[in-house]
Amino acid sequence: MTEHDADIIIIGAGHNSLTAALYLQQAGLKVLLIERSKEPGGAAKNGEILEPGFNHDRFATNIGLFMGSRVYADFKDELHRNGFEVVAGRQPFSSVFPDRKCIRVYTDAEKTRQEFERYSPNDGRAWSEMIAYFGKVAPYLFPVLQMPMPSVKFARQAWRIYRKLGYGQLADLIRVLIMSPRSFLDERFESPEAKALLSPWAFHLGLGPDCAGGATFSFLESAADHLNGLALSKGGAGKLISALVKAVRDRKGVLLLGHGVTEISVNNGKAVGVKTDDGRSFSAKKGVVACVTPNQFIKLVDERELPESFVVKSRNYKFGPGTLMIHLTLDQPLQWEAAEDLTDSAYVHVAPYMSDIAATYAQVVEGYLPSSPLLVIAQQSRIDPTRAPQGKHVLWVQVRAFPSQPKGDSLGKINVESWDNLKQAICDRVIEKIAAYAPNIKTIVRKSLVYTPKDLEEENPNIVGGDMCGGRHHLNQNFVFRPFPGWSRYRTPIKGLYLTGHSTWPGGGLNATSGRLAAMQLLKDT
Repeated sequence: MTEHDADIIIIGAGHNSLTAALYLQQAGLKVLLIERSKEPGGAAKNGEILEPGFNHDRFATNIGLFMGSRVYADFKDELHRNGFEVVAGRQPFSSVFPDRKCIRVYTDAEKTRQEFERYSPNDGRAWSEMIAYFGKVAPYLFPVLQMPMPSVKFARQAWRIYRKLGYGQLADLIRVLIMSPRSFLDERFESPEAKALLSPWAFHLGLGPDCAGGATFSFLESAADHLNGLALSKGGAGKLISALVKAVRDRKGVLLLGHGVTEISVNNGKAVGVKTDDGRSFSAKKGVVACVTPNQFIKLVDERELPESFVVKSRNYKFGPGTLMIHLTLDQPLQWEAAEDLTDSAYVHVAPYMSDIAATYAQVVEGYLPSSPLLVIAQQSRIDPTRAPQGKHVLWVQVRAFPSQPKGDSLGKINVESWDNLKQAICDRVIEKIAAYAPNIKTIVRKSLVYTPKDLEEENPNIVGGDMCGGRHHLNQNFVFRPFPGWSRYRTPIKGLYLTGHSTWPGGGLNATSGRLAAMQLLKDT
């Protein structure tokens, strides 16, 4: 045995991999994590990528799902001892519209209700009723999102929901979970502004307004953020990762950074180790956990070791729309024309309306640069001043969505022959769109950096084609069908080899649940 041999080898060192390591270590197993990047964290990284003193979350930023996870509950005290801190403002998200209009969501229930009532008295009531409904079903629903699919635990929870809510309310809840955002919102709200405020949350996971299943995210995310605030990791998303890394290393876990795994070694149908890009081999006594997407997984294993049906399903796994990220450093905060306190919103969505999101989805699916993309604008340094020098700011702009391989521009103005050609052009288009609502952006930008879908995938191969969510979240590739039917429990056809990450249940977002559930399955099988 070499010093790096272990009971379990984990491919990758993102938050799901680190989470899996902690649970395996709790069970007394020796763990080795091998990561191709020189920095752990996967999509949860931050750094001074533009100027000294300006600290940007490079990819993911919202840690609300992690804060509600079993993982946080289990390791909360240790993570905080390791330097992890949470900040959450009192104004989690807002949307802006033409003619200096906006709707702001606060953690204050009365102020938020009044925002909806400015557009429709009925919408104020509908919002309050939706939050009350969330309070009723969330204690039963959120545990489901942290259970393996399918499982005895899930069946028991479904029975518990039936016993508590009754058949009628259970049927209503299932109906909500499979509805499209448009259907869900049209049933409840009158004003286009209220609908436009809530529909973008589904698009965060690549689901357009008319995609079945998207209502789940519009409902759950908006209600949870209103009640809890939109959570950020103080000092950057990487602070959460460094706290997890320290916890793993304190338990004698080993991280091998800067080396990619090129092959998973299989002997007599069992995973026994891995090979890395520098020619080394590492043995695993009990198993291997791979935090990779299905299309990568089949490149790491000799296909002769896998059933043909598994290989076909892996090849056919579908990825969603891409993402384009723009990072800016600013001399001042944005000055939003619609309301002065919009500068305190953690997120500002600029669509402006649901019809714009629907058009963007259609354009991007066909391969065209969107004419008016949804912008997710995070103003982290307003909530967390540690991220920029005094008086200065960082701005995180997610262009949702963007074609992975552009065929053309919807407006016919941008040359898409190469990514380098379109970077500045699309940045200018985004700045123009923001300027329609916050005109001072044209005079306060210091520096900018654009990550195209190609850049994102080069930074992290799990962001295939710029898909930050690890694959489509349509109903036929979610819940018991994630990553595909018959293989939703993190196992693979090879004994001792497991999949984790956002291509497995419960999907995208910094939730860490996949890592925990994969570890639990491995321990159950060992």
